[in-house]
Amino acid sequence: MRKTVAFVGAGILTATVAACGGGNQAAGGDKTLTLAESVAATPWDLAKASMGPESQYYQPVYDTLIRLNTKGEPTPNLATSWSYDKPQTTLTLKLRQGVKFTDGTPLDADAVKQSLLHTKSGTASAAGEIQDISGVDVVDAQTVAIRLSHPTAALLPALGQVSGMIVSPKALENPRTPVGSGPYKLDTAATTAGQTYTYVRNADYWNAKAFPYDKVVIKFLADPTARTNALLSGQLDGATLNLNRVKTVKGRGLNVVTYQPGDIEGLYIWDRAGKKVPALGKLKVRQALNHAFDKDAIIKSAKTGLGTPTTQLFAKTEDGYKAELNDTYAYDPAKAKKLLAEAGYPNGFSVTLPDLSANFPQEQAALNQSLKDIGIKVKLDTLPTDQIFSAMLSGKYAMSYFKLGAPTAWDKVQLELTKKSTWNPFKYGDPKADDLITRIGNATGAQREALFEELNTYVVDQAWNAPWSVIANAYATAKDVKVTPQPGTQYPPIYNYAPAK
Repeated sequence: MRKTVAFVGAGILTATVAACGGGNQAAGGDKTLTLAESVAATPWDLAKASMGPESQYYQPVYDTLIRLNTKGEPTPNLATSWSYDKPQTTLTLKLRQGVKFTDGTPLDADAVKQSLLHTKSGTASAAGEIQDISGVDVVDAQTVAIRLSHPTAALLPALGQVSGMIVSPKALENPRTPVGSGPYKLDTAATTAGQTYTYVRNADYWNAKAFPYDKVVIKFLADPTARTNALLSGQLDGATLNLNRVKTVKGRGLNVVTYQPGDIEGLYIWDRAGKKVPALGKLKVRQALNHAFDKDAIIKSAKTGLGTPTTQLFAKTEDGYKAELNDTYAYDPAKAKKLLAEAGYPNGFSVTLPDLSANFPQEQAALNQSLKDIGIKVKLDTLPTDQIFSAMLSGKYAMSYFKLGAPTAWDKVQLELTKKSTWNPFKYGDPKADDLITRIGNATGAQREALFEELNTYVVDQAWNAPWSVIANAYATAKDVKVTPQPGTQYPPIYNYAPAK
């Protein structure tokens, strides 16, 4: 039930392979772990940080209050214990003693307060994860109380991810170099911003045994072919794979794990009110789009059969999931055309989509053909790949191929379904949905689950998106590196890597 945010922006940038050996044995005998990232690093200021694959850039330097284990469950880390009050609106945490940031500043309750409130002050997805925090109180030097505007099951998982990372009070706003208390420090002399980031051990880290590598190197390689080639040539120790390369990479003796992070891919309809493309403001048009896709065929052709067809935004392990909702829209192009005609569009309509063929060729081709088959005329807009992400967020496109995940169902709601959501570029609002979201935020237990199911059913009936599948992910490592996937995470956290025995 816990996932990190992962979306199409993770793959729409490009880069070339930097010449740097991977392997795990550096000069002098130090063990080095070299990984590839598909997205560029965002600023070190956590108020501007995102929760997607870029979290790997932060993990070496910024430690979290909570550690999510390999089952996705919260376990002690900087916080050694915690408890809620009876209304479940105050979470009190006891902090580990003796921890210092790499600038020598003590990591105490005041530092935690400043860091959490600073992250919350931003507008990116890490800030969005903790918007339910209404205040933070310093009880004593090693005790902090986090106050919530309402009960939520999302707080503990958030404190185990980017939102729960703690930064030195001296380096909160726009730091040029990150200052945390994590297992590593950024080696600025061996780092080239935007390309390669090198981290060396923090000699004072309290849990050094959990991190067996002396050095971690992260390269920005957005091009999936470049990542695969770098893996095969020994330049990398770990990277995500396109599913169609799994057989090849396994055949070369590398380790490959496949898993479902629970992210949902398909056609995301951003302009549900029809501000940019009037047709999308019609319910029957959006329903027609849901009947346009042969999900099984797309999974077979674009995903090598890995993935699970779906019609809903929530995955099987999340609150609100209802299996019967997946029968709402069958593949039926004839019905799609009929609905378009009933909505006043017998000849379809025209729409401009971002061209994501460079990184998602089969998905983009399936989208284009499926829309064409029901009479919708598609114009592809080709932008420099480093501009597509911001263009989507700015509302340039009425709809697009996309994939989205979040730590919990509540976080997924906050990410896309509210007027303030990051992935609601047209700021679409719906009174019934808004009311359900408010009630979910104030509910607990069985009542909360029932409200989630009601919201999920409403979103599917109103065809806010046209989902295809719960995606599968593949991650490859060198022969001498073992990695354990984390429930719901697209990229395994750095503490899940170890030398293979």
